[in-house]
Amino acid sequence: MKLHAWQPAFNLKASWENIEVEYSCLDEVGEFDFAMPPQAISVAFLPHERVTWSVDGNNSNSTSLPAGSAFIYGARNFVWHKRERASEYINILLESKFLQQVAIESSLSSPIELQHRVIFPDPTILHIAQLFRAELLNSGVAGKLYVESLRNLLAVHLLRNYNFTTAKPVLVDGALDKFKLIKVKDFIEDQIAADISIADMAAVVHMSQFHFARAFKTATGTSPHRYLMQRRIDRAKVMLEVTKLSVAEIAYQLGFANQSHFIAQFRKAVGTTPKSYRDSF
Repeated sequence: MKLHAWQPAFNLKASWENIEVEYSCLDEVGEFDFAMPPQAISVAFLPHERVTWSVDGNNSNSTSLPAGSAFIYGARNFVWHKRERASEYINILLESKFLQQVAIESSLSSPIELQHRVIFPDPTILHIAQLFRAELLNSGVAGKLYVESLRNLLAVHLLRNYNFTTAKPVLVDGALDKFKLIKVKDFIEDQIAADISIADMAAVVHMSQFHFARAFKTATGTSPHRYLMQRRIDRAKVMLEVTKLSVAEIAYQLGFANQSHFIAQFRKAVGTTPKSYRDSF
């Protein structure tokens, strides 16, 4: 039987700073040659009783594939050869320079090298993959800050658990000082409707993105993304109380992706819809 490449029945891709994410569904079954991207992290969402694969052209392996299995390919050449049912998976590619920078800021020797591992359980990688899948399916409505938070979490998790360097990351938990925190909060208030990034915030106080995110959370008890979202919700409550602007206009003025996203986030934070909240006054 002649081998041929898999063609995804459904495929979504997106790129943000230092990260690329691809989510695909594959309907074809049978024998194939399908190489996975080197240096990527993958998660297979659907279970398989039997799949066939090989690494670096060596003898093929036939194994089961539990739902939620994770893969770290490193520099190895991983190729799928056969499957008997549809597949659903996500590939996440972190830029090497970003991982190296996180390692340096965490007092790890550089360069770092991630271990090659396939078909293994990791609840943290699975959870991050599920959140990235939802973000792709929703056309990136949560914005750059949200994606960057997931990216940073994944980077630290990989360095802590799958780096050949024996030392663990040294994570500095010092909080932003009072004056730096005020500067960042003022910046957020001025740019509340913008799709600002962790890099934008960190630049205000001349810090690296990675250290800023941790220092901000230590100082406030919440991540930059959640803080920005809460400030938007707080501002929305005031606008609903004292203006006659429509819900759609408020969503636009506060930087929500669309009215539906605003309503969903408002209900999550307040426990009711914007309309119901306004009607209560």
